[in-house]
Amino acid sequence: MSRQGLIYRKDWADNLGLEAPENLDELYEMLRAFTEDDPDGNGEDDTIGLTDREILGTFENIATWHGAPNNWGEKDGQLLPQFMFPEYREAMDYFKRLFDNGYINKDAPVTSKIDQQELFKNGTAGVYIGTMGDVESMYQDALAINPEVVFDVHNYIEGPDGEYRTRAIPGYGSMLIFPKAAVETEEELQGILSFFDYLMTPEGANLLLWGVEGEHYEVVDGKGKVIEENRDAFNREILPYTSLEIGEPETNGRYTGFFDYEPRTKADELYIDNNDYLVHDPTASLESETWASQSETLTQIMTDATYQYFLGQIDDDGFDQAIDKWKGAGGTQVIEEYNQQLQEQK
Repeated sequence: MSRQGLIYRKDWADNLGLEAPENLDELYEMLRAFTEDDPDGNGEDDTIGLTDREILGTFENIATWHGAPNNWGEKDGQLLPQFMFPEYREAMDYFKRLFDNGYINKDAPVTSKIDQQELFKNGTAGVYIGTMGDVESMYQDALAINPEVVFDVHNYIEGPDGEYRTRAIPGYGSMLIFPKAAVETEEELQGILSFFDYLMTPEGANLLLWGVEGEHYEVVDGKGKVIEENRDAFNREILPYTSLEIGEPETNGRYTGFFDYEPRTKADELYIDNNDYLVHDPTASLESETWASQSETLTQIMTDATYQYFLGQIDDDGFDQAIDKWKGAGGTQVIEEYNQQLQEQK
């Protein structure tokens, strides 16, 4: 339900005598030290603490660590968007200090995910906040640049109240649509559904995710592992279809992954640990017609305002004006529709 956490330069941390941060103050100190204290020891001012990109994902993780809700939260018996909570403002001030002090790439609002990860892999940035399982692929790329590089992963960052929280995904990823123009009879539909039923068996799920045992993968300690000398075949014949997976190991019984790279194994362990600290989006099961039609516009208003605050282009009053703009563009109706549905469910 949450794969979020830190991927960080452990070799830099070791050089500076830093442990994995366990609260927001320690995280800030790591980002400061990675920027100002020459963590790579080359005597040059050429590093930053955090790499970020054009969506608010990194910030929203930090907002949740501050105690802000996951997109929406309940306040005085009413559902309200995250940016109407004081913890969101506290997180904005924290993030603004990162920008003001140069502890983050200042072009983050226009940085792509590829470029964000490149800043981490090439030794410019020391912390990446996101999916911890990405540590293996980024490590392999970084290793080609610097054979001495050491990465690690970490999830536990306490907020100001001493509590750890992490944002949960809704519990689903996508949906399947069967058009009547292509599937004309109930018998055809049942045949198609039986295929997806098969994908939820251990046999079907392993075939889809891992391929043919002995050809694409082997079983090590009860886990699936890609046969390295056949990785090209795996990448060509199996990897393109893995997004068709229905369920996950807990529901379809497939093998979890075995990894030689210890931080990647640790990432899977931290995914499980995160389940004890989840913050759910209370609107995940609700519908709003206004949100369905206006979400892109409404999201952009507050994304722009949040980044403008980080960059010092607007202040608290300017952010309040953005909220008023959001309300006038349909946000007030969204609040009303979500709260009406919530009351009906109760």
